[in-house]
Amino acid sequence: MNGHPEKPEMNGHATSNGRVPSSKDDEKKPNVLQRIANKIIWFFETGFEKIGIFVSTHPWKTILISVIITGLFCIGAGVNFTETNDNSVIWVPADSDFLAHKRYVESAYPSTTRFFYLIFVSSNVMSAAVIKEIYNAYDAIMNINSGSTNFSSICLMSGGNCLVTSVLELWSYDNGTISGLSDATIQTAVNNETTSPMYKSPWEATKVLGERYPISGSTISSAKAAIMTFYINTPDDKSIAEAWEQLALDRAEQGFDKNIKTYYFATRSRSDEAGDTIRKDVNLLSVGYLLVIIYLFIVFGRLNCVEQRVGLSLAGIIVIGMSLGFSFGLSSAAGWEYGPLHSILPFLLLGIGVDDMFVVVGSYQSLSHHELSLPLTQRMGKLLRHAGVSILVTSVTDILAFGIGATTTLPALKSFCIFSCLGILGLFSLSITFFLACFTLDIQRTEQGRNACICCYKHKPDYKPNKCSQRNNFNIFLRKYYSKLILKLPVKIVVVVISVGLLGLNIWGFVNLKQDYNDNWFFPSDSYAYEFNEMKDKYFPGGGAIGGVYCKNIDYHGSRSRFELLNTTLSSNQYITNGSVDSWFKSYTDWLDGSPAAASGKTTNNYPNSENDFADLLYTFVTTEVTGKRHARYIKFLNSTGTLDIGTTNIPYQHISFDTAADEIVAMDSVVDLVKGIFSESECFPYARFYLQWQTNKVIKNELFRNLGLAAACVFVVTLVLIANLWTSLLVFSCVIMTLVDVAGIMHLWGLSINIVSCINLVIAIGLAVDYSAHIGHCFMTFVGDRNERVKATLVEMGNPVFSGGFSTFLAFILLAASKSYIFTTFFQIFFLVVIFGLFHGLVYLPVLLSWIGPSAYSTADRRYKGDDVDLDNNKSSSLQGHDNLAMKSTKSNGHYSVPIEPPPDYNNTDLPYIPPPDYTPPSQHKGMANGKAPQMHGKAHIANGRITPVSS
Repeated sequence: MNGHPEKPEMNGHATSNGRVPSSKDDEKKPNVLQRIANKIIWFFETGFEKIGIFVSTHPWKTILISVIITGLFCIGAGVNFTETNDNSVIWVPADSDFLAHKRYVESAYPSTTRFFYLIFVSSNVMSAAVIKEIYNAYDAIMNINSGSTNFSSICLMSGGNCLVTSVLELWSYDNGTISGLSDATIQTAVNNETTSPMYKSPWEATKVLGERYPISGSTISSAKAAIMTFYINTPDDKSIAEAWEQLALDRAEQGFDKNIKTYYFATRSRSDEAGDTIRKDVNLLSVGYLLVIIYLFIVFGRLNCVEQRVGLSLAGIIVIGMSLGFSFGLSSAAGWEYGPLHSILPFLLLGIGVDDMFVVVGSYQSLSHHELSLPLTQRMGKLLRHAGVSILVTSVTDILAFGIGATTTLPALKSFCIFSCLGILGLFSLSITFFLACFTLDIQRTEQGRNACICCYKHKPDYKPNKCSQRNNFNIFLRKYYSKLILKLPVKIVVVVISVGLLGLNIWGFVNLKQDYNDNWFFPSDSYAYEFNEMKDKYFPGGGAIGGVYCKNIDYHGSRSRFELLNTTLSSNQYITNGSVDSWFKSYTDWLDGSPAAASGKTTNNYPNSENDFADLLYTFVTTEVTGKRHARYIKFLNSTGTLDIGTTNIPYQHISFDTAADEIVAMDSVVDLVKGIFSESECFPYARFYLQWQTNKVIKNELFRNLGLAAACVFVVTLVLIANLWTSLLVFSCVIMTLVDVAGIMHLWGLSINIVSCINLVIAIGLAVDYSAHIGHCFMTFVGDRNERVKATLVEMGNPVFSGGFSTFLAFILLAASKSYIFTTFFQIFFLVVIFGLFHGLVYLPVLLSWIGPSAYSTADRRYKGDDVDLDNNKSSSLQGHDNLAMKSTKSNGHYSVPIEPPPDYNNTDLPYIPPPDYTPPSQHKGMANGKAPQMHGKAHIANGRITPVSS
């Protein structure tokens, strides 16, 4: 004490130069934002402390109540759980006109035809040997029986024969004829025949033979692929057709000839394979959970007989399972359907749930010596006081991100976000109740010296854990090496250069990120359905999407000029294949001009006199005339009143092929605008099955930027309230934005695109990316000293939990890399990038930024880095709250919230008795003291070795 010329008055705040500020500094009050934040935090911390005390007082009751309530919610999944894989509906905006058009078209033109396909690939499928093997495959499929059902009993008939299109039509599927074929006769038939001898319909080699040679010229000498299509007329009980299809698929799976590669697909394949994705990854999910259990086992406890936390690790996994049940039950009860995206929900909750539980356990490890000496119930109250707010902030940011996503118009995304919101809510609730109760019981076991695996075995009182288990090597690395290295000027410059370089590169990638969607992505990449569609696209790409202009409730007789304009403009549209528009109206009027219809007395100037005459003559045209019969399937007549009326009509067309989704959108809009310019929507509308997919591509980009913008704004507000400093919040927010830009840029380099799957992943990424930077920024504000000193203190205290949080998220998703599902692999790729860039910006870039332009500490900040001689090996700095997060611990005084002073625990002197913190309240506010005076020894302090200790005058 004699070494200090003056004894500054102690007010509880150390200045940046290590001195204790004067009373003038003490009069400085927090700003409005800080006061509001302090009040909010005080409210939540007080509430969480009460919850912690209650739960630890009644752990078994809490566990029982949690299980019962969760079980009740799970009933909803058992009673009302529904699953949908109809991509034509779940990926299309709920308010899209195309959905209404789809329903109308399916009602007016119901499809009763199902299909079974075979694609044969060989060096030359036009050789006699291969043609014979193709016939053997045909014969094997034709002889399949499902009970009393075979293909002949359910096939679609054409000309008295079951319709099966292939190159074998040229020989009418006659075994004797095919057996006598030679290469020369096959080549002659393929090049000369234009009509199917079996079905008397037009026959084109290009429809059944793929990759033909030579590429140019009219003579085909060879081909690498052949396709065979079996047409099924769906019976009233479609399960009969589905059963036959399954037998056909099973037979095709066995193969037909080892020299010919066979690919197969059936109508039922789409629902079978898409719905089977999650079931194929059950083992993957199980192993992933096992890895997390092992990770929790390592992180939660220490590697000795007593301090292991095997039971607590299992309790953590149970919490995740209960959260899934809570989410599925409540969502199902509310009528939300389970879709393909939902298969990633277990992995999402696994990653988030581990973080929450790590915070709870880490907060207990960071309690001060005084708090650890309290009764268990009060300890758990202090624990939850520290951990509750951190978990709340993380949960709120994630729920807000998903809540914004739930406002989307895309049903699949909306449903997934609802499931996720409820799952995260379940995680939060169970983490502070069920898991905390299990943690209480585990601490009781530890304090009683009971074995971690065999709880009934109690160790001897003199049992001492091994020294190795008491060390925290990662904290040593952060303190002695990393925190020093990152603050060296050359390293700072390199970090900034790398960060700016990555940002520039990935801005380019982000700008060039394209939107795309393919139904085939949703089949597992190793499935027969995926392989078939890949081969079909390769060898039989065909033309563009086929659509039609559907009309109803219209005066056909009085709309001649409009139908003629439609035919002219649609035929000349640059996005429509030349000659593909097949207008029944033009064929009809052409027939009227050159037919003896005028003799019927129903026409004037070769045009019907009335609507009734128009309908009567049209019926004659499509039922008796050769040129009109092909239009019969496009016109639906009504005769409910005894008078023939025209109901629905269709004018088909075909788009050209497009290279990008953007071109498809432009083409779709062009046709829609064209038709709307001629007819009202209640009269006519264009529709194609692919328009549903194109409509999704049209809105997904806007949905993505909208959701990202709103979610980012919500996250910034939450971050601002938590950190209570605008400049730090902006720095943290910049890290979040840079993380998202970097992720999007690498997505382009990896060949990913903007679609429904990547959209939901990027929305999720916001909630996760903010965690890595927000905790660093907040902790920086709670330390005093120069910027480098504060950054070092922040890294020593927060580096471990931030890294562990990122690693736990990565661990939860790592096995998805082995998945064959597009949804799972995309999820892994994006989340891998989020973890890598999130940790980089949180633990590398942001510390460098704060060391240069970081703001001043909170006015209530009272901690400073104690120096490298401090021993942190005993794992006391491994929680998200640090030693004892005083900035988050407020008490009411003088009408505002101030921070009580209590130095961090001294890890070098753990045997010293606890010394209560001095009382710095002004004497005039003490009640019960004579004359309002306090003992003079209060208010004096001495600073030595980086610690503040009270001294006498």
